[in-house]
Amino acid sequence: MVRIKEYYNLHEAYIDKAILNEENIECFIQNENTNTIKPDGYTPSVFLSVYKEDVEKAVEILVAPHN
Repeated sequence: MVRIKEYYNLHEAYIDKAILNEENIECFIQNENTNTIKPDGYTPSVFLSVYKEDVEKAVEILVAPHN
């Protein structure tokens, strides 16, 4: 899998994951549970990853304006 986007807010990653799932692109959020391990105000990055063959289409979808 290839990381295509970095987030500092987990909820934003979930929104983009839902958008890609609607387009039948399988994706995975890395580090989504890190906030529960270290909840002292440190905000680690989370990453959205897709399969290599879906990278171009996924990026195109995520940069398009959404209503």
